[in-house]
Amino acid sequence: MIDFRRLKDIREDNDINQTKMSEILGVNRSTYSLWELGINIIPLKNLCDFADYFNVSIDYVLGLTNNKKPKTIKKGLNLIALGKNMKQLRIRHNLSQENIADIIGVSQACIVRYEKGLICISTSNLYKFCKEFKISISDICEKS
Repeated sequence: MIDFRRLKDIREDNDINQTKMSEILGVNRSTYSLWELGINIIPLKNLCDFADYFNVSIDYVLGLTNNKKPKTIKKGLNLIALGKNMKQLRIRHNLSQENIADIIGVSQACIVRYEKGLICISTSNLYKFCKEFKISISDICEKS
């Protein structure tokens, strides 16, 4: 299960209220609040923007590491690079797109679109994917 408690901790540590944070991310305050509470899952794009704003790794935000800042942090989210990395990892493990679809619970057509960088994988599905292959979310997104 994804732990979103650090969203609030990081925001509060930087003396930013929910209204200001929602403005920074370009969403309604209520939308942001639901992410902090873990009721809704923050989309990957917004998660990257949050991590970029505070100059911390995605893995730190999600509580997957206590290391706030890797050596370098790349800004933004490159869907083409993410898809390429997912595909390379799948091939390296001799798995089909159908195998990956079964692992994360989506259609094989979704895997095709993820790998081509046509659509953004959900945060929860990327989390499942990275847990399966024991890889950092920051690394697969080429954020570090």
